[in-house]
Amino acid sequence: MMMYSSRQAWLFVLPALLLYGAFVAVPILQVAAYSMFSWDNGSIKAFGGLSNYTRLVSDNVFWTALGHNAIWAVLTLCFPLLIGLVLASILAERSSRFVKVMSAVYFLPRTIPLVVAGIIWGWIYNPVFGLLNYLLDMAGLGAWGGAWLAEPGSALISLNAAGAWTFYGFCILIYLSAIQSIDPSLYEAASLDGAGWGQRFRFITVPLLKSTTLFLGLYSAIEAMRFFDLVWVTTQGGPGYDTEVLTTHIYKTFFLVGDFGYAAALSVVLLVIVLLVGGLSYRILRQP
Repeated sequence: MMMYSSRQAWLFVLPALLLYGAFVAVPILQVAAYSMFSWDNGSIKAFGGLSNYTRLVSDNVFWTALGHNAIWAVLTLCFPLLIGLVLASILAERSSRFVKVMSAVYFLPRTIPLVVAGIIWGWIYNPVFGLLNYLLDMAGLGAWGGAWLAEPGSALISLNAAGAWTFYGFCILIYLSAIQSIDPSLYEAASLDGAGWGQRFRFITVPLLKSTTLFLGLYSAIEAMRFFDLVWVTTQGGPGYDTEVLTTHIYKTFFLVGDFGYAAALSVVLLVIVLLVGGLSYRILRQP
């Protein structure tokens, strides 16, 4: 077996490091530097130090957006992960051909770009010709219909349902792979003892998939902090600020308001939050 010295190993890694430095590290440092200045019409006005960061304390939109990110993360934990776990457990007991077909069907929404998914769900939620209100009318539940993305009480949850539709297939595949690694003799022994599907699911599947659930939960929390496309295509943070998230707040502050320094500070804070969640996930997943 050919052995490489550390110098040769660094030569192999160097191209990736150069690309990472040019397109990731340097832009991050630039944004951090921009956040230390006040801007006027796209040009630096004066050095402001940490003034842009102190503005965060009194920025109600920032705290509202951060709260919506947290709500999104919680809802994602409640729905896509639960649906994915149940469906994966059901699929695991079916024939391999059926599993392959249904896995492809369930994963299909994950392959659709979020911009396209936002357009599709915008049509579904449309109060005039939307499919959801039409189905409610057909079922005699027309009184439950409404402008799903234009009402404060339903906009954020409706968007999260659309996001769950794009994410649950990924959860199914991860859970299905984990279930298939469980020793089948455990399920056989439980069946011989008279345990039904629900008991096997509760006492075997769920406990043995703890690490998988933790991984998906932390992954969804990171995704919840940085998603943008779906919200911007459908509501742009409205009505009012009822679906505002950190990424849309940053976008508006930079492109619509032109406050480059404060937008940069918001970006740095978002980066720190994502890094903290990522570091937490790495530390927890490393534990035996």
